[in-house]
Amino acid sequence: MATLIAVDDDLDLLRLIRIALEKDGHRVLTFTNPEAVGEDDWAQADLILLDVMMPQQSGFELCQKIRGRLSCPILFLSARSEEEMMIEGLGYGADDYLTKPFSLSVLRSRIQAHLRREQRRSWIRQDGWQVDWQQDVAFRGQPLALTRSEKEILIALRRQPGRIWTKDQLLALINGWDRDSGPAAITEHIKNIRSKCRKLNEDPIETVWGIGYRWKKEDAEKPGL
Repeated sequence: MATLIAVDDDLDLLRLIRIALEKDGHRVLTFTNPEAVGEDDWAQADLILLDVMMPQQSGFELCQKIRGRLSCPILFLSARSEEEMMIEGLGYGADDYLTKPFSLSVLRSRIQAHLRREQRRSWIRQDGWQVDWQQDVAFRGQPLALTRSEKEILIALRRQPGRIWTKDQLLALINGWDRDSGPAAITEHIKNIRSKCRKLNEDPIETVWGIGYRWKKEDAEKPGL
């Protein structure tokens, strides 16, 4: 059983979400006002659902506020389907973006996919990289606060440094083929990964123009610590 938090000013939608997710055995905490969510509530969360457009505080603002201290998956729910909105949301550290109206079956499957990823453990201990699903990614002892989607992309690229991954392949890897956001989400995730790596003077991802991305060969051949 996972503890899920859903914040949305639509009370009827929250009721439907709670009923559907409780049938899956989850504990669901719902709030119509983001200011009503206490620190103890956030600390219990295994996954968070945030409406984007709320009168008291936008989901983007709330995500930015809590992301620095929470590593669990955050999914945005929004009636706005513009690609720019999705990209902005991912830029705040969200892991997914679901456009309203959505079916409860899609929501449930998306949540289960994120929770399964949370249960997996993967390790990389070479070339200065340290990756553990229970910890932050680190390079030469310096942490990178990656989201779960960013971490999965980095792991895939690092494990097969000679392979070129297309955006569609990376999209399928992190969330399956049933996506609302499209390949632009991968562009934003790669941008975020690069930005965080460059703060540690590392730039490991190469763009193969017109095809996709791969781990830079020279980085893969660096001696380990």
